[in-house]
Amino acid sequence: MTSLDMNICKQPRTEVAKKAKTRMAVESLIDQLLATKLIRNDRFFDQILYNKEIIWIQNGDVDGHLFAKAAVTDQLKTKTNSFMMYMPTNPIVYEVNGESYHLITRIDSTRAKPNLDRLSLEPKPVLSAARVNDVLCSIVMRFYETYIHDLAPQHDKLIAFVQQEYAQFIEAVQALNDYHFNWHPRGNGHELLLQLIDQLQILKSYPGKVLVDFTNTHDYVIVEPAYLVHSPTKKAVGAL
Repeated sequence: MTSLDMNICKQPRTEVAKKAKTRMAVESLIDQLLATKLIRNDRFFDQILYNKEIIWIQNGDVDGHLFAKAAVTDQLKTKTNSFMMYMPTNPIVYEVNGESYHLITRIDSTRAKPNLDRLSLEPKPVLSAARVNDVLCSIVMRFYETYIHDLAPQHDKLIAFVQQEYAQFIEAVQALNDYHFNWHPRGNGHELLLQLIDQLQILKSYPGKVLVDFTNTHDYVIVEPAYLVHSPTKKAVGAL
């Protein structure tokens, strides 16, 4: 990480909600990806945490995304039923260069299958309703896209490994979606999706970690950070 990189620091808190599993799934994934230190924090913020292509909550001229500025969270209610998408009474707070942001909290709809085409459509449909499986997949997909895009070209072996793991993830989620019983009221599609995410090697990595290429047991890759000096546009990343 360079000295110019954005500082993102999670603040201590205690979970008090009795039914916080979906919120905790998103919180855990965000913390896991930040811990990898594979992409710059400013890129992570712009591409995932504060990007309306991932999620967008709007009330008049006030905006919120996966992160919302703490100063405006009270104003972020859905227009139809005043349902709070952020929880000022017990927020999940991160400081971004010293400014407080809340992580979106009221995330549900575990039975809705993730839409794998959403990030590739033009214009991209806005995710204003917090469907947790869509959110989780969008976060993972954009992380891979950004990491692949930002890796230096000389890391061609690592890029090929990451591209392959990403493609395998998309294929596995598509297979999960195709089996309709996974999304039945008594199905376990959400839990199976979490298992697929947990199996991704890159998401558990850090600079310098050695990963075995299971498609070639005699080969391995060394994980490198992807720190572009000049950040490309969001459109360039989304086009990957």
